[in-house]
Amino acid sequence: MTIEGPNIVASRPTRVRWKGGAIIFLLCFVAYLDRIAFSVSASPIMKSLGIDPVQFGIVTTLFNVGYFLCQIPAGVLIQRIGPRKAMALSIITWSIFTACTGLANSLVMLAVTRFLFGAGEGPVFTAANSFFANWFPQRERGRANSLMNAGAFLAPALGAMLLVPVITAFGWNVTFFVCAALGVMACALWYFSVSDRPEQSRKANAAERTLIGSDSAPVASRTRVPWALLLRQRSFWTIAIGFFGTLWTIQFFIYWLPFYLEAARGVPFTQVGLYTSIAFVCITLSVLCAGALSDAVLKRTGSPFAARNLVAIGGLVLAAACLTFSTLTNDPLGTVLWLSLALGGAGFAQTLSWTMATDIGGPLTATVGSWMNTWGFVAAAIVPTVAPLVAKQFGWTQVILLNVAVIIVGIVGIALTKTNERLLAKKREALSSEAESRSAI
Repeated sequence: MTIEGPNIVASRPTRVRWKGGAIIFLLCFVAYLDRIAFSVSASPIMKSLGIDPVQFGIVTTLFNVGYFLCQIPAGVLIQRIGPRKAMALSIITWSIFTACTGLANSLVMLAVTRFLFGAGEGPVFTAANSFFANWFPQRERGRANSLMNAGAFLAPALGAMLLVPVITAFGWNVTFFVCAALGVMACALWYFSVSDRPEQSRKANAAERTLIGSDSAPVASRTRVPWALLLRQRSFWTIAIGFFGTLWTIQFFIYWLPFYLEAARGVPFTQVGLYTSIAFVCITLSVLCAGALSDAVLKRTGSPFAARNLVAIGGLVLAAACLTFSTLTNDPLGTVLWLSLALGGAGFAQTLSWTMATDIGGPLTATVGSWMNTWGFVAAAIVPTVAPLVAKQFGWTQVILLNVAVIIVGIVGIALTKTNERLLAKKREALSSEAESRSAI
């Protein structure tokens, strides 16, 4: 017994991968806390700098423009230097420009700092997804990606309640200095705690490396990306379309929900934080459920399409229905409950889209993820400016219905993505067969 005991303990896999996932949860929390700080501060910023909602929307769009312009370069960077260094560089950059946001004293300065903040934050989700591809087997990837998204959405859930009193007491500027300091601390924790791959870690034992082993999808490093071939793959385009439809609505909630509740539904500013938090608590819980449900379906069916695509589509159908119902009630609390369910449904699709990117991307996960996120943030760049323009011309109800229409586009994109088949798989098989034929000759 004294001999077998230590051997049994030694044979148990360590859980280093989940500790890395927990750190990513924290990083995404801090990243989205910076974003919700800007959203919750919308009214005070507009009053302080003398700008209107359309101008504020343009500034928000510039953040998203910076973000999506850096997606493809971020993917290249991650492929070259790995997710650990790329993430650390991103965190430091976004923290600097978060602090600069608090120093902004004009519309121009605000616009420039938010654009650069978006550029700095660009690699975050792609780097996190690449870490999951390196460290997690396929059967755990849904739950792993749910940590990334749960951290992101917990920030608006808690941030709205916490930041409104801070803004009221100290002014909106202080909020951004606090967020910048949190970013620097999170960067140090990440850089000194994780490794790019299991084989580089001294903390992961042999049993954990074996568990991850052949079922992982390690991101290739310093590999030439075959863009010409990828651009001819249907799933490469459809996963982008699906993410476009998903991010359109989620980013609308992030940037305009507090103002929408105040301006269109008559919610007092002092209650906006609580009502906004209800919606983001819902999506935080939903993304965790999405990951667990998806992995359970994969275990039961063995089909990535059923586990990823169909579960994501179910979430988007729910989102479209609940957004529509939200326009039929005049009660602020009833509206918030419908919107919360809608946001929760969209969260299913956001979480599982990242898992799909790994399933079809394999060694090219960073490339596929950055491509997908580019188009998601094309949508995120459009909606902050389009929403107030449509609201000004037609009313906020039409903005909500526009979200429904874009969600339907997302459903089509996800439905057409062949998650059961890795990108370029047929091309690799053809090259392999050709090579075998030549060797036989």
